[in-house]
Amino acid sequence: MQKAGREPGFFVKGEMTEGPDYANYIKCMEEIKLRQFSIDEILNGNKTTSFKYTNIEFIALQFRKIFELIVLATLASHQHLFEGLVRKLAKEWQVTKIVAIVRKKNPSFYPEPIDRTPPVKPGTKDDWKTMKSGFLTIEELIEAHGKIGWLMHASNPYQAERLLDEVETNFPMWRERLVRLLNNHLIRFPDEETVLYVGMQSVEGGTVHTALFKKIPD
Repeated sequence: MQKAGREPGFFVKGEMTEGPDYANYIKCMEEIKLRQFSIDEILNGNKTTSFKYTNIEFIALQFRKIFELIVLATLASHQHLFEGLVRKLAKEWQVTKIVAIVRKKNPSFYPEPIDRTPPVKPGTKDDWKTMKSGFLTIEELIEAHGKIGWLMHASNPYQAERLLDEVETNFPMWRERLVRLLNNHLIRFPDEETVLYVGMQSVEGGTVHTALFKKIPD
């Protein structure tokens, strides 16, 4: 996908007030940033729940919430689609089934990570290239979500310590691949005519930056 202006006659930059409520997608991304910051506070030793296992459980819960926000974010910007699925989604706990439900409404729901190359000359546009690897894929998200699902319930005390340690070893990798996925990404909405560029900025400061592009009718 080329940036607007690089493929004449296909996409034009639009106003954020047009079409669906894109503010809801941005709100989801802002929440992800805050949850990531909470993860980092414990991973870096700045904060603690005072007990190793509750630290792991807390971090795992934040990852689980982030994974679900990524899946649901595009529908959250389309009130008529999201509200129609609220009861159905509320009863579903298997992420594979949630993904299947969302994909029926928006086949292109998953973020498309891009690399941005700064402009060589002042006043020229930067270049956008689709990222090929190094980010959290939808298959990896589903697998990671499944690995932490058991933490939401009481478990066999003889297995809990080993399983907690196994989950903990994944945290740095999940964080790195999530950042690669979301740092700069494109999202395609269900109308198939709207593409939103999203730049997450730093976790500690700066709001999510966006630019909206609309497909030019033939």
